[in-house]
Amino acid sequence: MLSILMLVSAFTACGVNTEGGDDKEGDGSKKGDEAVSEGETRSEVDIALDSLDEIDYGGNEFTIMHAERFENEIWGENKVVDKENGGDQLLNDAVYERNTLLEEKCKLVFNHIANPDAAMQQAVTNEAATASGDFQLITASVRDSATFATGGYLRDYISMGVDLEYSWWDTGTADFALEGQVFFMNGAHNFADDNVTYVLIFNKQLRDEHANTVPNPYETVQNGDWTLDYFNTVIQGVSADNGDGVWNEKDTYGFLTTWEYGNTFFMGCDLRYVLNDRQSAEPTLFLDSGKMEKATNVLELATKIYHENNASFMSPPGQEGLGLDAFKEGRGLFFGEVAQNLTALNREMDGDYGVLPVPKYDKAQANYRTWTHDSGSALSVTSAVSDKDAELVGDIIQMYAILSYQHVKPKFYDVMLSTKSVRDPESPVMLDIIFQNRVYDMAMYFDLGFYELFKTSVNNADGSFSSKYASTSKRFDRRMDQIMKKLRQE
Repeated sequence: MLSILMLVSAFTACGVNTEGGDDKEGDGSKKGDEAVSEGETRSEVDIALDSLDEIDYGGNEFTIMHAERFENEIWGENKVVDKENGGDQLLNDAVYERNTLLEEKCKLVFNHIANPDAAMQQAVTNEAATASGDFQLITASVRDSATFATGGYLRDYISMGVDLEYSWWDTGTADFALEGQVFFMNGAHNFADDNVTYVLIFNKQLRDEHANTVPNPYETVQNGDWTLDYFNTVIQGVSADNGDGVWNEKDTYGFLTTWEYGNTFFMGCDLRYVLNDRQSAEPTLFLDSGKMEKATNVLELATKIYHENNASFMSPPGQEGLGLDAFKEGRGLFFGEVAQNLTALNREMDGDYGVLPVPKYDKAQANYRTWTHDSGSALSVTSAVSDKDAELVGDIIQMYAILSYQHVKPKFYDVMLSTKSVRDPESPVMLDIIFQNRVYDMAMYFDLGFYELFKTSVNNADGSFSSKYASTSKRFDRRMDQIMKKLRQE
């Protein structure tokens, strides 16, 4: 389970030196550079730690309540025997070290409470009503976290004084802000969101066999030519029936994928339903700003990829393992799925494979884009934390994120990624590109009615997307008004 739940965490700010920070301006500057005098070198971590007052929780218990499946990103045991003598032990030790340091630096006793996913809602609502103090933080799925936020059960990060501009925070989740409030965050502290980030994987042997029509994909990506139209071209002419006359998972294809990958093409082409960030007065509908024609073009092309010339095989919902098995057995040139599949491939696939970003819309699109499934994890704070304790809890959260960035993230990157999941030097470069350019769309996590529209239209090839979008968008303002009233507890 550890291998499955901890695959690609390092990439929240991947490619960023753990002693430095994101080059957000493209000029080598980092947060805090203005505080560095001539001849003095100070790291981003040093600057952040200097900004925190002494943290003293009085030796009291400080607890994260979490969904059971996220336990490995939160809790490490001392002196665990690693039967496989692999990276799991190093990651466990890193999590244990972070938690021990958190106790020392914040003068607290760190603890955790595990619940099944089905019990999370009740636990959060009970704590909001009773303020028992049984837990302060919550790690739940992004979708559940969004539900808790709109129910008024979470505290705002900004009001607790948490600075979200550092490299250990995923600024994409910060842009889920509603009326300037941020209710849950991803960052160096959590891994499951990275596991469910969508990537593209290719079979090197099949690529070599089709080298005349499929040039080196790594070079294509780096040249900016890895577009959706190009992808549709290179998957043609690869498929082969196994001789039984029936096209199913037993045959060979140019592309193996799932139902959800229709949404991935949508996001990969830099489309989304809802635009929102911390500077926005309110969320707005993206496609209403002249982008519907582009969305229709992407839908047409994605439908061709899925349905024409038997170029692709889509694993039916609930049977996603069919495509994975076919790819492991060498019967797919490309495989579109989430990153957690890399561990299984490295463990079970004899042939070589490489990792690629999702194709973009055209050469003019600046970045390769992707998204994370709503089953990934996020960190939030129960609304039961009092105003008196809010700033102290905010400081502890910042220390937790900084220690994760220093101690857990490097192990995750250096051990899990380089030794267990990918097999060539080019793939980590591709993963850098993937994880540095994730986008988050409220429509994929909040209950706004858009989530199924594009992928269903691709799957059904029925041309109904525009009309269904128009119908759903009419309810958007009313739904957002309902959400905001809950947040204001009106």
